[in-house]
Amino acid sequence: MKKTLLIILLALAGSYGKMTAQTPAVIMSDKTGWHKIGERTVDFAKDRDEIIVIGADRFSAIKFIVTDAPIDLIDLEVYYESGDKQNINVRTPVLAGKESRVIDLNGGERSLSKIVFVYKTLANQKADKANVEVWGLKTNASINASNNKVTGETQTATTGKSTIPSPTVVMSDKTGWHNLGSRTVDFSKDRDEILVIGADRFSSIKFTVTGAAIDLQDLEVYYESGDKQDIQVRTPILAGKESRVIDLKGGERSLKKIVFIYKTLPNQKDEKASVEVWGLKTNTN
Repeated sequence: MKKTLLIILLALAGSYGKMTAQTPAVIMSDKTGWHKIGERTVDFAKDRDEIIVIGADRFSAIKFIVTDAPIDLIDLEVYYESGDKQNINVRTPVLAGKESRVIDLNGGERSLSKIVFVYKTLANQKADKANVEVWGLKTNASINASNNKVTGETQTATTGKSTIPSPTVVMSDKTGWHNLGSRTVDFSKDRDEILVIGADRFSSIKFTVTGAAIDLQDLEVYYESGDKQDIQVRTPILAGKESRVIDLKGGERSLKKIVFIYKTLPNQKDEKASVEVWGLKTNTN
């Protein structure tokens, strides 16, 4: 089901020209080992490319595989969801059919926001374009060390598998409120997230709740630029009601994901609540 959803999402993103300049890489698995994060066809008309990473985005190392034509991989910029950035000087040619050295990331296995790579052509190339793949290594060391918890995911201790939330593909840039997604919360956990791709620029968000009431505690809003906004809400939302309108930092901006932290209200008749997240488009910028 998830593989089918991913194929549909990528097809939509490729056909809908106004959605985004770069299709994000949606990682669906937390299995230990190497995972293909994404790829770019570089035509040497530019010297900088990037891959935005969402989903199961925790990695401890990365490497590059090049086909068709060699490139000189100069520098990397690795952006983390925590907001910091790692600059890596590579300064190494990668020949066609070969791969780069394994590049360790700062701090072990961490959640990535995006990878930017700077390169230049090698002289006397017959091929006009090179295909560059980016691969990431999962060790799952931090999962085992932190009682099987991964930020933004639900880890099953017995199977080692995680449940990655399906991304929301926003197809319209029409001014007004848009449904970014919903989660059914059963109160066995206190953290959920909504991944957003496509026409992902919004100036404000709000929450609506049905079923059972929740106490919305905190929000973590992750932007595609790599920075993060922490918002304290500390407000109960009763069934059939909605939260206050929450303005985003810097006006209308491209979102990557929204994480919300909550707890139940006492004496609930319903065991589950449906929480919808809505985003406002003003199209002012």
